[in-house]
Amino acid sequence: MTLRLLLAFSTLILAATVDAQCRFDPLDRGRVVKISGAQLPAASAMELSALSVMRVERGRFVPVAYQFDEMDQKGMVWFEDSGFALAGSPGQLDADDQLLMMLTDAGPHAPEGLEPEQGEVISELTVADSCHFYLVRGNNERSGNYYVAHDVDSGETRTALYRLDVDPDNELNWHYLGYRGYQGEGSIIDTLKMRMSAGVLSRFTRMTLDNHNLRPKRVGFSVGPIRSVMHLRTRVVLAGIPVMTIQVQAMRYASHYEAHTYAKIPDLYRATLKEPEVSVTVDGNNQSGAAVYTANFVDNPVIVDGKADDQAFADQTMTMDANWILFDSKRDFALLTHLTVPDELMETPLALIYQDDASLAVEPEQFPGQWPNLGYSLHGWPQPEELRFTVSLYFEDGLEGFAADEFARQRSAVVPVQINQ
Repeated sequence: MTLRLLLAFSTLILAATVDAQCRFDPLDRGRVVKISGAQLPAASAMELSALSVMRVERGRFVPVAYQFDEMDQKGMVWFEDSGFALAGSPGQLDADDQLLMMLTDAGPHAPEGLEPEQGEVISELTVADSCHFYLVRGNNERSGNYYVAHDVDSGETRTALYRLDVDPDNELNWHYLGYRGYQGEGSIIDTLKMRMSAGVLSRFTRMTLDNHNLRPKRVGFSVGPIRSVMHLRTRVVLAGIPVMTIQVQAMRYASHYEAHTYAKIPDLYRATLKEPEVSVTVDGNNQSGAAVYTANFVDNPVIVDGKADDQAFADQTMTMDANWILFDSKRDFALLTHLTVPDELMETPLALIYQDDASLAVEPEQFPGQWPNLGYSLHGWPQPEELRFTVSLYFEDGLEGFAADEFARQRSAVVPVQINQ
């Protein structure tokens, strides 16, 4: 086991107890602070290598784990082989670049007159009302803490909270998900499922692609202290017609997983392909007794029992404004899913996918049945020529005493940051 892997197991627990002056809610564990370069005008165009993040601890500035990611012109993390142009100048802080830290690494306010032993403070970043980070230029100290240990060649990811094993040749095929303290046996999930279907020339000549056909190829990756990012590309071909190229960035964090999807849709294929659908679901592994909530079923969740008798729940209306799905295993593991799209795609028709059927086979799968299979289906072509969406999967012990809707709101909320230059 490498040093970084050991740190990934220990750091998340220690960070919340470093300084008693900062107080965090139960759902703050694992939350990420994300700041754009545009929010840091005092550091604009500075060399990224000269910038770092620190906090105050025991009367001095100490380094904390942080990560700068340079972004491309499509709003994704930039990789040279992605085919997307870098937004800004390489190696410098630009407006679209992202700075990431762990919320629980924040510390108290710096006493009047306190300065780093080396370098200078550029900006003070206030989070959680009274906790602070400091963006510093010219300090060589760096934290050795890593919150994510991801081996892209083996497909194994370990953090303090979960272990995820995927097929290294196909990111869609999840083999194992385990969570610290989970009271069940084996993998919590069967696999991740992505499907794309459309009628070719007619809605009656329908074809469907799944994990086996949509084999994404890795074109770039980075593993940082806060998140790992893999850029994947898959070419969609239906009935011999090359429809589009889908670009996906899979991101692993200390306590959640994100899949950012981008595709450009040529006008020709809008006319050729009828009633297209794109779906992303997570198939549970024998999660009998679990409760599943949505915005429409906050107080009366459906209970997983392997029987296809939950049609009212499966047929509920879902919108982009309230699309969260909360799965509580009742065995010290909860999964919150949330779909986000840009403002121009908010009217895209969206449907819930919910299948609770012990005898239903939906390939690919390792274990028989859908126990349950839950997620989203986007219907039709959006009006813009570009399709963008992000599916986020948040892992937790349970609802921590919150009502389902409040849990969903707090867990998926963006961490507010006040920035003093």
